Order: sequence, then C-alpha cells, then structure tokens
Amino acid sequence: MKQLKVMVGLEKENAFEGWFTKIDDQKNDLMISIIWGYSTHQETKHAFIQFQHNKTHDSLYVTYPINEITWQNDPFVLTIGKNKLSEKGIQLNFGSHGISVKGELQFSEFSLIKHSFLKPNIMGLLSYFPNECNHAIISMHHNVSGNLQINEQTWNIEGADGYIEKDWGTGFPKEYVWVQANDWPNSSIVFSYATVPVLGKHAKGFFLVFHHKGKEYRFSSIEGCKLSDFSVSEDSFNATIKKKGVSITLVAKQFNPVALAAPAHGEMKYRIKESLDGSLEVIVNIENQREVTLISQRASIDVHF
Repeated sequence: MKQLKVMVGLEKENAFEGWFTKIDDQKNDLMISIIWGYSTHQETKHAFIQFQHNKTHDSLYVTYPINEITWQNDPFVLTIGKNKLSEKGIQLNFGSHGISVKGELQFSEFSLIKHSFLKPNIMGLLSYFPNECNHAIISMHHNVSGNLQINEQTWNIEGADGYIEKDWGTGFPKEYVWVQANDWPNSSIVFSYATVPVLGKHAKGFFLVFHHKGKEYRFSSIEGCKLSDFSVSEDSFNATIKKKGVSITLVAKQFNPVALAAPAHGEMKYRIKESLDGSLEVIVNIENQREVTLISQRASIDVHF
C-alpha cells in the first residue's frame, strides 16, 4: 500500500498526481468515478476533483486552491476541500455548474496485486527510475457501501464493486489505451498499452493483470511477455497477450465517452476521451483450451492512440 500515499508533493514544479476511484453499484445501475489530484504547474497550480457518472454521463472538474489539499501518509488520508479519500473510504461534498455531489462510502479490504522488491507494483523495475508517468494499481476490487446524493437524487449503496489506481509524474503517455472492469463474481481485470519515453526515445509497452477465482495472471512487456495482436480505432481496440501457455484476448469498445482533463508538463490542459460504461469481452485460453469467457457492459475504457 506504499504507493497509495503521496509520491510527488507540492515542491516539485510542473508535476501532477492523481488517484482514480471507481464505484460500480449494479443493484442501482449506478457507476461513478472520482479522480482526486493536484497540479504543481508554475502558472496554474491547483488541486482538483474530477467526477463523472453514468446516469446522464455528465463530467465535472472542480478546482481548489493548492492550499486546500492536505494529507497524512500513515495511515493515508487525502483531503481536498471538504472531500476525503483513505483506505477506509471516501467523503464527498462538492459541486459546480449546477451539479452537487455529497456522500459517505466505506471500503472493505483491498484486493492487491502481488508485489516484491523487484515488482513493487505493475511497473516492475521501472518503478525505481524517473518516469514521465508512473502507474500503480492500488486495489483490483473491494466492496463499497454507504450513501450518495447527486443533486436531489439519493442512493443507498450496499456491496458495490470498487477499484483504485493512481498516476504521478509530469504527463500522460503520448499514446495509450486502457480498460478496467470488475463487475463479475470472482474476476477483475486491468490492461494498458502505451507509447512512453525511454532513454530519450519512445517505446511501446503494456501490462495486464487478471484476477480470477483467487489466482493472479500477470503480464507485462517489462517481463518479456508478448502482445501478439493489437488493433485500434477511434473508439475501440482489440489485444491478445501471451505468456507461457496462457493467452488473453480483449475486445473493448467505448460507449458514451466524456472528455476528461489530463496532464502535460504538470498542467491539466489536455483532454482525453473516457467511457465509464463501455463493453469488454475477455477470452482466456490455457494450453489452447478455453478457460473462461467474460463479457461486461460496465468497463471503463480510454482510447488515445
């Protein structure tokens, strides 16, 4: 859980840090994501809450003076304005442009990915080197319960599916796709393929983590795994990843994408296209035998390629 904490701080110029939290309440057909973050860009330094939901597919970017973000790292508690994020849950109280959001939600124990000294998180050994964009998977799945209010509508939430990841550095990759889903019993997945700077040049790399019935399947280009097939269009992509007799094929397509702010040189000036409730098909073969096929209509998907 070390990478849940603040990794950059406010002293480093032209940098950013953001925590992506997603809550999927299938019982109420409610999906929300909250991105908690800050930018230390010398001209536009600020903290922010970025919010979207699937009821009207609105997105909201609420800015705060930089002195309204505070934190403690042990145990981790991040506060932005009247909003709090911790390992135990979140408190929400923000609004802008005619949208008001309030709520208090509790998290169960996080489902972590395996880690070691050589693999402190999904970036493996690269975690120990300076990177324009660092990535960490905080929880593949946890249960979420509590209450949420958007304007005048309220929901009681019990046993919803939660997910948390984070990024920090100076900017997002030049090109990338990303997909995450965990609305199946006993299964969750996250995948990304990106063009990133390495030693003054650009290289393509990927990672995939699949939790299924208590077992972790983990693939990455850093570990020598193969991306045997990849194709991308404006709003969709297909990918097949192979490792030691196991292959996983992903077929992802965006629906109802919204524009979200993204960093470049620490400034939140770019726009990416993210779908909160896209479609995803996952096909897993082990030793050429079909192990499982999973289909989701609640997959979060970015296509920026």
